[in-house]
Amino acid sequence: MANKTILFGMPKVSGLYKLIDKNLRHCGFNVINLVEYADEFSYPSLTDYLYVKFRKLFYRDNYAKKQLMWQTLQPQIAAAIEACGGVDHALFISGDIYSREFLQFVRGESRNGLVNYQFDGLHRFPAIYPLIKEFDRFYVFDPDDLKKSDYPLLPATNFYFDNNLENMPERTLDFYFTGVHMDSRAAVIARFGRYVKERKKTADINILWKRNGDGRKTYPDNSITIIDKIIDFEENINRARQARVLIDFVIDEHKGLSFRTFEALGYQQKLITTNPQVKYYDFYHPNNFLIWDGYDFAALDDFLEKPYVQIDESIRKKYSFGNWINYILKINPYQEINLPN
Repeated sequence: MANKTILFGMPKVSGLYKLIDKNLRHCGFNVINLVEYADEFSYPSLTDYLYVKFRKLFYRDNYAKKQLMWQTLQPQIAAAIEACGGVDHALFISGDIYSREFLQFVRGESRNGLVNYQFDGLHRFPAIYPLIKEFDRFYVFDPDDLKKSDYPLLPATNFYFDNNLENMPERTLDFYFTGVHMDSRAAVIARFGRYVKERKKTADINILWKRNGDGRKTYPDNSITIIDKIIDFEENINRARQARVLIDFVIDEHKGLSFRTFEALGYQQKLITTNPQVKYYDFYHPNNFLIWDGYDFAALDDFLEKPYVQIDESIRKKYSFGNWINYILKINPYQEINLPN
């Protein structure tokens, strides 16, 4: 049987799209990757450029560029679809970066409909709301979003990549974390940096500092590295795999679980998190996941002394990319992925 073709699109997000593309191919799909087409976009004329800039400047209209971009690129994408003999599936992640007209075009081309996974809280990207009904299925990772009864939303979570679990490196670090500076979590990260320094632990902790001023004033301990360039998602994962314990300092604007949570599950590492929602999931065990209050160093010491507890393999595999993609696209066999009430 010939491989199925999937049309896939999402924001660039630190190169995450490259890993998803690679893993879709590992799962046997031919992939039409819209990110690669978006990179080739240029304005058809100076008039088009000036019109888009005018709409944005005077009307705060970001839709005009989306509409022009995907209208311009649509003939090339249509040709790619025809060359593949059509599209079996269409998957978008955070589909708010696309125009309504383009989504309608893709939906008409896909034999099995149009699907979106929103891997951030809906309220953080409100441009998605008027587009939700353009999708045949729309998945969210934040349990609070499922309560929005005005929309036909379905549950999902993030996942871990399961195509290279046999080649795990030696774990030479105690802790790993990389994230962008945000005021809401700066103090707890700084306190954790102090813990690492006082306990003489080994750590790879990186904070992307985009602001003016000296980030070292916010993160005073040299156990934390201030960086000015984002770490690519694949490198991020490779570095994370070298740690015994992963760290998850969450953004306080949603309740969904981060990719780091599922990496810890998939790679059988411990996780220290500030997201209390993890205790409501079926893979939670207090030996493996510490919900830290941001202050109690003794709780960290106690957690590190506890042995890791093996999680039921069927539960662990439920959150792998291989099961996730089958669940999202409704390709049997798969396990259902639910969110806590």
